[in-house]
Amino acid sequence: MEGDAGPRQLNPTETDADEPEESAAVLETENDELSPKEDSSDVAEPQDTAESSSDDGESHDGRRQERFGRGWFVAIVAALIVGALAIGAGGYVALRAQAAGKAMDRNDALALERAKECVSATQAPDIAAMTASQSKIIECSTGDFAVQATLFSSVLVEAYQSANVAVQVSELRGAVERHNDDGSIDVLIAVRVKVTNSQVANQDQGYRLRVQMAPADGTYKIARLDQVTS
Repeated sequence: MEGDAGPRQLNPTETDADEPEESAAVLETENDELSPKEDSSDVAEPQDTAESSSDDGESHDGRRQERFGRGWFVAIVAALIVGALAIGAGGYVALRAQAAGKAMDRNDALALERAKECVSATQAPDIAAMTASQSKIIECSTGDFAVQATLFSSVLVEAYQSANVAVQVSELRGAVERHNDDGSIDVLIAVRVKVTNSQVANQDQGYRLRVQMAPADGTYKIARLDQVTS
């Protein structure tokens, strides 16, 4: 018996060899039954839901963005309008200021020129020129000075005749001092002359005058004439 049993256990039969294959098949079958089978419809369904959610989100976001964009558009347009109005107003003010500045410069230049011209008339070179100078002084006068102009020119004529005066203007400078509320302009005139009369010859004299030039007859005329002492 021992001789029969030994070879049999050392050399398994084909039936015994097939048993592991059958066991493996059974295990695979059992594993398949335990593992849930994937259903294509079950997997696709969450994807469709996600896509629909994404579509809904895009729709909501799109509406939000549309409302947000309109608000910003209105704000930007309003800001542009306000900016344009501000620029227009600033440009208008700048143009007005520039025009006013140019007009003031023209008035200053005219007042200064007329002041020099009228003061020169008071410095007639000799008695022969006094008649023309007298007429010029009266023509240059307005306001309170117009009342004094005739008397002033008469006094000059008498002084030139009595002392045989001759005047040579060596320097005459002027500058606008200030603008007054009534539209008149104060001009400072510096005069330096050489005076010859019956007592002295070529006496050098210098003085300053404050001439108030007032607008009259489309130009400027002397409204007041004062000698500046300091």
